[in-house]
Amino acid sequence: MTLSSKRLRVLLVEHDGGTIYSVKAALENDPRLEYIGYIASRSQVERQFSMDVPDVALVDMCLVRRNAGMLAPHSEQSFDEGLATISLITQLSPATRVIGFSDFFLGNPALIKSALQCGAAALIAKQKAPSDWEAWSNWLRAQVLSVIDGWFELSPEVARLIEAEEYARRTAMAYDPLPLTERQMEVLHLLASGLPDEEIAKRLTIVAGAVRGHICNIKERLHLRYRWEVIEEARRRGMGQPPSDQR
Repeated sequence: MTLSSKRLRVLLVEHDGGTIYSVKAALENDPRLEYIGYIASRSQVERQFSMDVPDVALVDMCLVRRNAGMLAPHSEQSFDEGLATISLITQLSPATRVIGFSDFFLGNPALIKSALQCGAAALIAKQKAPSDWEAWSNWLRAQVLSVIDGWFELSPEVARLIEAEEYARRTAMAYDPLPLTERQMEVLHLLASGLPDEEIAKRLTIVAGAVRGHICNIKERLHLRYRWEVIEEARRRGMGQPPSDQR
């Protein structure tokens, strides 16, 4: 089986039975995705990853943590458990893309920042009891695939919560020179023009893998997480005009 035809293996970290059922049913309907099961807590992560490492881990942010009380063990839900689970997964398997999954993002910007800092590649605002099952299923599958393909964008609800802070950060950068090499600037200009990696590679006489490497380095130097953010920042600075030979 080639890499392009390989089904992407998805693990769910969730304790709610209704959500487990819904996610399983949605993912199993896509030939590109393979739902490999679920675990309910951080305590099960190491054992799971010793047996089966997923391409994607969909992690509920409010997991149950078991504590030993004075008289009997008891459970409590905690954001700390979800955050710790994300951190643990990224340590055990850096190649696994971790998606934070929660309805608590909508009123908790601090949770968004913490999840990203712990290593989440993407955040999805969970929707309970979707009114349109088919539309919700298509949406969830599209979100998971977009993370793998590198085109994930924050959902509108989550994006609005961090928009003001992100705007302030970029404004603080003003129009200072970008801390990029000459080659990285060439890649950035072509990327902002809407060219795919293969076309950028052809124009610069390099391989597509080198283009992707430059884009990763650009994201790191600009403190950005996603490709669309890189393109947006470049266009904010006036890049993105059609190449001269296309005018």
